[in-house]
Amino acid sequence: MILIDNRNSNDPYLNLALEEFLIRNLVCGDEDYLLLYINEQSIVLGKNQSIYKEVNFEYLRNGQLKLARRITGGGTVYHDKGNLNFSIISKFVESKINNYKYFNQRVIDALGRAGVEAGLDTRNNIICKGKKISGSAQFTNRRNIISHGTLLHNANLDVLRACLKENGFKVESKAVGSVKSSVMNLNDVTDKFNSTEELRLFLIKELGAVKEHKLGDVEWTEVEKLGKEKFETFEWIYGRSPATAIKKQDFEIEVEDGVVVSVKTDMLVPNLTGVRYEYEAIKKALGDDPNASILLTQIF
Repeated sequence: MILIDNRNSNDPYLNLALEEFLIRNLVCGDEDYLLLYINEQSIVLGKNQSIYKEVNFEYLRNGQLKLARRITGGGTVYHDKGNLNFSIISKFVESKINNYKYFNQRVIDALGRAGVEAGLDTRNNIICKGKKISGSAQFTNRRNIISHGTLLHNANLDVLRACLKENGFKVESKAVGSVKSSVMNLNDVTDKFNSTEELRLFLIKELGAVKEHKLGDVEWTEVEKLGKEKFETFEWIYGRSPATAIKKQDFEIEVEDGVVVSVKTDMLVPNLTGVRYEYEAIKKALGDDPNASILLTQIF
């Protein structure tokens, strides 16, 4: 296995862009490639999910966590410095599609050598003592295939549960929904790793990633451009959300491509059609309306 150098980046947009760049540009032979990274606090949605259905609105409003969307399917996950992300990029073979055992078993075996009894459940999560410690998702361009997942080492599970908590109002969408699972951290079952970095170094050794692949400056410029022009954009993060209806006590708001298409209410509000359904954009659209602060809370 060949280790990919990500320049120790904790930027979720850059790491997601790096994954896409690798799957589209690596020439995979008989050896698989391994990418390991630790992101700063962020919420990462699956490609086909509605941000409004998956993320608690408190966290959409306060801007304390970065919001991101990946190119793979699957559910919404929480990242912080206590979570290790692993990606395995392999030459495409039909039999590897949805074959999570091919990719994840080696991680499970490595954890076993650290005294962690883990396995795969029917949803392809890595579980320990009946609780989820890792979720997985895949993407292929029929040239290469990537299977990536999370490993909860010492993540803030209180924040995880709060930011992915279901909202107290009705959100309707045909978007793929996350399946809620009970989760736990690895440090609840082992004291083998004093830090997430130690876990990263352990996996590098146990997975036999003795060789390293470094991107050149020109390639890194392309990755950075992809991060800025795709993964950081409203159009990708919010706009990829399938049509969604938000039904609150006094409002019914329909959103398509991240933009308000209709607002049904008996209250007097400015015309919000065409406004991005994002906190700062709604706040700006309400302007100096005397009831702006009240409306803002109710509308978003």
